Amino acid sequence: MPSQKQEFSFPGQTTDQLLLFAYGTFLELGWTPKYAGPNAIVGYTPRSWRKYDDEIIVEANGEMMSVTSSLVHNESFDMMGKNKKHIKDFMEAFEKTRSSRPKPEWIEAIEQLRTQTVHTVTEETKQAEEIDKVMKQSRSNLYVTYGIIAINVVVFILMAIDGAEIFRITNVDVHTKWGSNVTALTFTGDWWRLITSTFIHFGIIHLAMNMYALYTAGVYLEPMLGKTKYIAAYLCTGIIAGIVSLWWHKEGVNGAGASGAIFGLYGVFLALLFTNLIPKQVRSALLQSIGIFVVFNIVYGMRSGIDNAAHIGGLLSGMLIGFIFYLELSGKINIRKSMAVALITIVTVTGTWYFLTNYKSDAVRVEHLYIEFFVLQDSALKAPQSNNSAERKDKLVNIVLSAWKKNLANLNEMETLSMSSFRKAEQLELKKYTQLRIEQTELLIKAADAPEGTYDRELEEVEKKINDSVKNKQQ
Repeated sequence: MPSQKQEFSFPGQTTDQLLLFAYGTFLELGWTPKYAGPNAIVGYTPRSWRKYDDEIIVEANGEMMSVTSSLVHNESFDMMGKNKKHIKDFMEAFEKTRSSRPKPEWIEAIEQLRTQTVHTVTEETKQAEEIDKVMKQSRSNLYVTYGIIAINVVVFILMAIDGAEIFRITNVDVHTKWGSNVTALTFTGDWWRLITSTFIHFGIIHLAMNMYALYTAGVYLEPMLGKTKYIAAYLCTGIIAGIVSLWWHKEGVNGAGASGAIFGLYGVFLALLFTNLIPKQVRSALLQSIGIFVVFNIVYGMRSGIDNAAHIGGLLSGMLIGFIFYLELSGKINIRKSMAVALITIVTVTGTWYFLTNYKSDAVRVEHLYIEFFVLQDSALKAPQSNNSAERKDKLVNIVLSAWKKNLANLNEMETLSMSSFRKAEQLELKKYTQLRIEQTELLIKAADAPEGTYDRELEEVEKKINDSVKNKQQ
């Protein structure tokens, strides 16, 4: 809070006289006197759509008077020198006011302001106690929040040492190795990726933004919920966010980041703000700031490369968990404190198991067909040769041609499934290649029963096309 203080001496003046002239000076400048005490008066400069109101404190003690100007709206620096200007303007108006007689109504106005200040301070103290009772800020420590941040930072450093890129991400192999949420792997046994992916980030900017958002939420939520509920909310919403991402991205996804779990925490907070658990004195301001954060990030997340499905999944699951916590915290339902966490954990684990077991993912099927392609290709290309014409023809028909036709059927099936643009392009190339292999095999079968050299020319042309196709795939 940038501030500046100057002291002035006025021989022959008393404390009451100086405060009386200070009150008149506030009125002269159009500033608003708001608080008063035995030795001080506090006022505020006018507020408009272009500027905040700044605080002016005048303190008097005998012949001495000090004037303090402060910027009280989270400013970091007084770039425009407003504090110095406020003091200058005040003192110029003060000398003008002091040169005339004080108005009698000023005395009554200051006394009323002092009485009002006592009442205001009492009410604000009472409100602060109510807020602290619910939000527990005076007893707060953020050990879990700091712990989660530390884990994310340490994992990021270790991944960087292992070869992960720090700024522009062009290769996600290290992220996959460390546990990102890869559709084909998560669905085929690596369920733990739903947890590890919440501690992995794609670059330092991704990490920094998420950790700042986590800290902002943790300042309020960790003291309010307690550490057990806070950890449960973070992990459960993070897991659900990962599941929603897998469900939404039918073509497959390689996801990572704490943002799904962080949106979950903001969802918990929103749910609590929609109830009467949090005192109304702070509810509207917090609703506004959190609402702006959520809306901005969801709108920003509509751009490519950002997993909005995980954000929305985390947010909605967080709101549901928040309402469950509200029922417990408010005493609406009479259950042991550990029961709410146990219920949420059991539902999350059971739902995750059911989803991973029963959901048929296009991405997983595409991956299986893709792997099977190369198994069948090896079978066709490595089929043993034979000097016997009949045996050679039999192997061409029953092993080689059968393998290539199975591959073509699989590639045709892939066309009906959701795939990434990369996989679609690869599938088209593999299909052209497979059709050429089928054509080559059918020519070899015909050549087995024909005079030597009959199909040499056609075979050379097909082989050239196959070689060109292989070169295109390698580029």
